[in-house]
Amino acid sequence: MTHTVWSVNDWDPLEEVVLGSAAGLTPPPVDVSLKHFFEPPANAGDERIDAGTLQRVVDETEEDFALLTETLTSAGVLVRRPDATTVGRRYATPEWESVAMHALMPRDCLLVIGDRIIEAPMPMRARYFETAPFRRLLREYFDAGATWFSAPKPLLPDETYVYEPGASVVAEHEPLFDAANMLRCGADIFFNVSNTGNRRGAAWLRRQLGSDFRVHEISICSDHVGTTLHILRPGLLLANSERLTPDQIPGLLQSWKTIWVDTPEDDGYAFDWPRASVWVGMNILALGPDTVVVPANQTRVIKQLENAGITAVPTSFRHGRTFGGGLHCCSLDVRRRGALETYL
Repeated sequence: MTHTVWSVNDWDPLEEVVLGSAAGLTPPPVDVSLKHFFEPPANAGDERIDAGTLQRVVDETEEDFALLTETLTSAGVLVRRPDATTVGRRYATPEWESVAMHALMPRDCLLVIGDRIIEAPMPMRARYFETAPFRRLLREYFDAGATWFSAPKPLLPDETYVYEPGASVVAEHEPLFDAANMLRCGADIFFNVSNTGNRRGAAWLRRQLGSDFRVHEISICSDHVGTTLHILRPGLLLANSERLTPDQIPGLLQSWKTIWVDTPEDDGYAFDWPRASVWVGMNILALGPDTVVVPANQTRVIKQLENAGITAVPTSFRHGRTFGGGLHCCSLDVRRRGALETYL
């Protein structure tokens, strides 16, 4: 079977998706990059996660992914999975060393724009080789005709993690971004300047994509955009009511209707401290312009979506706050049915 790559937004009918894997999940050391990314408590370095708890999180997450796979497959979506990550796999550069964290979130490390699939220059050291478990799939997509390339591999010295007033919350020494910093809206891409993406990263992406796309710099939250703003379909947004006000919506989108999400239910976390806020509950995956997959416990989000005429498909998702990612983070839509259009 030929697995082509084509996706230019988050709402066209979904045909193929890469779903992450919890196998090999390893909490990394609390180094300067992790502190910058997660903003953990002062005693985070004292955390000791027992093997039983870690294995339970892995097992329950894989159970949830199995149910999600059934839901997606029943909707006609082809689900692909990465290779397993080796538990505790260490690596080093001349400047630092770390541990591979997981292969849970292809949305963070891989960016699909049209027929391009881009390996992101991630600023967290424990995520430096996060695309490795997906390389088998990347080779397959390349052989099927996709354009596969990687951003410049960053050096990530300690001075990367120093706030520069008026620039970004990660230094501008080299292009940096997680792929989940992006809101894709056809020919327009909104790049969130944050602690996981800088303006040099936006400039690199703009030059690589050329004249077919416009890359707009925004800064609406400190991290990825998926817990703050979604484009459900042209003319309709899903927004975080605690982080945003109407005038903080990106200007090109302010005329669109907005569903202001009430505070999501707290599903708790299994480790000593959470790797994500409760707002991971609004991190959803669209099957199409009128149907989205939502964590089953998010009853308020589900009700708000349904009141707006969106069908919400509930699925078990127990550990988003534990490992730091939602349904959108843990999935990468490599193929959606639809053409490149300009909506703005």
